[in-house]
Amino acid sequence: MSFSPNDVTVIIPVINEAGNLRACIESAFSSGASRVIVVDGGSVDESTGIALQSGAKVVMSEPGRGVQQHAGAEAATNPLLCFLHADCLLSVEALAALCDLANSQAEVYACYQQIILAKGMKYRLLEWGNALRVRWLKRPYGDQGICLSLSLYRRLGGFPAVPFMEDVLLAQWMKMENIRPILLPASIEINARRWQQNGVIRQTICNWVLRRKFKRGSTLTELVSLYRRHDQ
Repeated sequence: MSFSPNDVTVIIPVINEAGNLRACIESAFSSGASRVIVVDGGSVDESTGIALQSGAKVVMSEPGRGVQQHAGAEAATNPLLCFLHADCLLSVEALAALCDLANSQAEVYACYQQIILAKGMKYRLLEWGNALRVRWLKRPYGDQGICLSLSLYRRLGGFPAVPFMEDVLLAQWMKMENIRPILLPASIEINARRWQQNGVIRQTICNWVLRRKFKRGSTLTELVSLYRRHDQ
């Protein structure tokens, strides 16, 4: 079978993302997606209305990115999945690059090159470091646009039902299966809001601390108080 962007479902988990969602959905359709599923975890703004107006299917879910993304995957039927954060934009060639990979191997686990929408060397270093993390540590994060073949996703059981760090857990499972992520030769644009709100160094250290505490045995329930949601 030869894959094309028409064979991709883009899944977008949201909570109060009215300011970013329309552009995010439009980027998915512009990249060739045949279906976009927005999974709402309890928005009190216009997110669901914007999603419907923009041509997306809306699925309601309990909050938590892992829970929401899994709900979207359960509603998907296309053979390829792209999980996209609402403050990210796919490039026009993004899904074609995913399909090129899918046409060359049976199972797909991949992500994109980041372009952070802010000026300054610190953001260029972030982009470089995050790409290096995928290549060396084999650990893509959700804001890199994680892509999976539906068959692989279902074989592994999908994203865990957790409030955050679902991408870290997925990477751990993939490593145990000896499946390595591929950094695709296409880009994803990312809103710099989290780094601008918290500071680049502070946000990076916070991420390291969370991963270290989790590795040492802290539960995600214990750590969630240290992770501030974008709308809080």
